[in-house]
Amino acid sequence: MSADDQVRCCVCGEPLQPPYRVLNGRAYCARHFALVDKPHPGFWRATVVQLVVIAIFAGAMALIDPLIAPLDGPVLILVGLAMALVPSLLWISFFYRQDRLEPEPKHKIAAVFLTAVVLTDVASRWLIDGLFHVRDWAPEQTLSSALASLLVLGPVYLLVVYLAVRVMVYPTEEFDERMDGIVYGTVAGLGVATMLNLRFVLDNGGVALGPGAVNVTTTAMAVASFGGLLGYFMAGAKFEHKPIWWVPAGYALSAVLSGLFSWLIGEVSAAGLGVQHWRSLLLGLAVALGAFFALVLLMRRTTGAPVAGVGRAR
Repeated sequence: MSADDQVRCCVCGEPLQPPYRVLNGRAYCARHFALVDKPHPGFWRATVVQLVVIAIFAGAMALIDPLIAPLDGPVLILVGLAMALVPSLLWISFFYRQDRLEPEPKHKIAAVFLTAVVLTDVASRWLIDGLFHVRDWAPEQTLSSALASLLVLGPVYLLVVYLAVRVMVYPTEEFDERMDGIVYGTVAGLGVATMLNLRFVLDNGGVALGPGAVNVTTTAMAVASFGGLLGYFMAGAKFEHKPIWWVPAGYALSAVLSGLFSWLIGEVSAAGLGVQHWRSLLLGLAVALGAFFALVLLMRRTTGAPVAGVGRAR
């Protein structure tokens, strides 16, 4: 066998000798194959710790709010912008760490994230405001705001996620395992959430720290989860030969969840984030947590399922 024909580990490139350890058509050295098959007892612990960290951040903002002098003007906006960025960074770190076998290149993560940020801004201005004129008719009544979220906002935001992943990484060699769909999907979702949170702060001239922190952390978790769900369907289509309707079904499901969440959070924002509107905010949080735990289960299934299909090439 020539050097060019030598079978190598798909992770480290080490030359391999038969019998090969093959998983989904990819060969692994003994060390990396053991890593695939290694139990991940810290998975749920890491998930709980992440939620606790996010809760502490939101809670700290709520406690600090009444203790400091009222913020206004540029200071309020700057604090709000910083607060909008922190949750996205925390969630990116969490989802990135879950791809324990072959972590994605940081420049690809950054490329997908920034692409989603830019596309969200473009889509918001050209599609949502320019084509559909959502601001003109959505606030008129509850039904119109719900329709705007379910039929316009949710589909547009998930289209951004799809395009960011599909254009930037889907056809490349970096998108080479099922977990990659979830990782890149959540990163694209966080790009969408980051722009939404920045626009939320700027459009309101800054936000109160307490309810504002809950809003931005909830938005980051929710849209990241919806993006990860779509990424899961995209990876399934690439690696498992799913039927032609598989990705459209995943897109529709993710868009509906995103639209429902956008409607709940939009109602809260339109109401001015007063105390009497915490119920709507909590409903939005419930949707976000439901989507997040569904994604966590998919992540657990994705990292564990391939082991059952292991075979050895001889």
